[in-house]
Amino acid sequence: MRNVRNVAIAGHPRPAFTLGCAILRFHRTVFAALTAIGLTALVAPPASAATYYNLINFKSGKCMSVEGGGSTSNGANIIQWSCNDGGEQLWYWSGSALKNRKSGKCLSVAGGGSTANGAELIQWTCNGESEQSWDSSGGYLFNAKSGKVASVSGGGSTSNGAKVVQWSANGGSEQGWEFDARFIDA
Repeated sequence: MRNVRNVAIAGHPRPAFTLGCAILRFHRTVFAALTAIGLTALVAPPASAATYYNLINFKSGKCMSVEGGGSTSNGANIIQWSCNDGGEQLWYWSGSALKNRKSGKCLSVAGGGSTANGAELIQWTCNGESEQSWDSSGGYLFNAKSGKVASVSGGGSTSNGAKVVQWSANGGSEQGWEFDARFIDA
């Protein structure tokens, strides 16, 4: 019986077993590197892509949208509508402000930043004021000025066109928002 470790490949000083292990290690390393590169390509957005979000209400499953199919006017109401990936439903962070992709205007609270329950959310030219400053935490969207959260009116209507307002946080699903990322070429 021959010992495999002592068998050499013709003209090769290393035993076959050792050489075979080296080739196997080389193939595993190359495979691992190619896998890592491939997974990165599948997961990472294109280098020139911008990140936008559909803000999807927990209760209704509908997206935060600008009324009128995406009015570009100051004061246009923010409503919920069946998600369609339109520019009126895509939002992006600019510092602590949320800006609409179609209008470029900021999510704001009506009345110059009213602190009342039920104050409507609107879009307005970005001005850096606290009524346009938002914080997303635990699925809720908090306004910096009022400390209240974005909520669907009517106790959480599930209808298209229901207005989005601010309300004291109560843990209701009508106040929860999922940020669903969309990578769009810039």
